[in-house]
Amino acid sequence: MTELASFVDAHVGRRIRLLRGLRKYSQEKLAKALGITFQQVQKYERGVNRVGAGRLYELAQILEVPVGFFFDELEGFGSSDVRMGRLHERQAPFQKSKGSSEKTSSETPDKKDGGIELLMLPETLELARAYYSISDEKIRQQLMNFIRDVAERSS
Repeated sequence: MTELASFVDAHVGRRIRLLRGLRKYSQEKLAKALGITFQQVQKYERGVNRVGAGRLYELAQILEVPVGFFFDELEGFGSSDVRMGRLHERQAPFQKSKGSSEKTSSETPDKKDGGIELLMLPETLELARAYYSISDEKIRQQLMNFIRDVAERSS
């Protein structure tokens, strides 16, 4: 297995773990939905075992995301990879929903600026759960605008 393939497997595993946490799925619950053992889910999440295309499709269906979500923010998929013939086109970032006004970027964020490591923190998951527990979409949008304003002022 090549170094790039190992890196991709680890990245996909982190994305599985992130989504599992956001969807409040235990490893056992996800494993049961996939018809595998929870140990296999652990191996996928650690990047020890490679997730096949069919299994990745199943995961996307169960976790309700496009398959491309698992490859978003994947480092090393820049223009040098295109020149080396590893990619035919630049990967587009995952977009949350049709109605989302959130801007997306095809650039990979620096780890110090966030990225997937930040999304996997328990505090981040708690914040996301609390945010989506607000049933009024207008109030959620006002809260999002407030947080953005505070973040801009503090930087």
